[in-house]
Amino acid sequence: MNIKWNKVTPFSKIVALVLFVALPFVGFWLGIGYGRSIQTLNDRAITRLGAASALQGSGYSADSGYYANVAVWQTDQNTSGGFSIAHPLDFTVDDNYSLAPSTEWRWNSNNEPGIQYATLTIPSAFEPQTNFDDATLTVGASGNDIAVSECLTPDASGGPAESSTTETINGIPFTAFHSDGVGAGNYYETTSYRALHAGKCYAVEYTIHSGQIMNYPSAYELQPFNEGMLTDVLNRIVGTFTFL
Repeated sequence: MNIKWNKVTPFSKIVALVLFVALPFVGFWLGIGYGRSIQTLNDRAITRLGAASALQGSGYSADSGYYANVAVWQTDQNTSGGFSIAHPLDFTVDDNYSLAPSTEWRWNSNNEPGIQYATLTIPSAFEPQTNFDDATLTVGASGNDIAVSECLTPDASGGPAESSTTETINGIPFTAFHSDGVGAGNYYETTSYRALHAGKCYAVEYTIHSGQIMNYPSAYELQPFNEGMLTDVLNRIVGTFTFL
């Protein structure tokens, strides 16, 4: 069959008419589909950044919003350690699956070995444009005889050794120790919650690290970080700790 493409025929007229009518509608629906795709991506981005945006502005309160609603946080179940703990999605968690004994299972462990099961990191972006550097929350445990015997007593030297308090977390009594430290323009505040469970000493503790604000150039225009807000969120995380 010999088709002459440059010849106008009744069929070519019909095809041209159909294309003339259909193309605007096709373009319209493609545009709507593209717009919906972009909106979906934006919605997902807003969801991911919602926690961070909740912090911006002086009106933020740790008693409202995402950081106060522990029910929507990520729950980390550590079957090796026999516990679970929840945390905001934008905080980084590192589970130690090697289970190698270490003296870093709790702060100032007096060189007694144990296992650090999980490390949670709160980045400086949690309180931007402030002197807040980072915070670390760890969960560790040791069945070492000396570690167990010294679990609920103040550290002999260094580490959390200030007056202790007793708090109940999900039915388990914990003894809380507090300590402050300063070094090389940095400030560290450590809180250590300890409990005896299943023949082991468990330590759930966090350290807040900040810089001395007078050491920063004035051009940075940094503000003092809101320690109360950060401590409140950290204590909420500790409050989700439970044994499996």
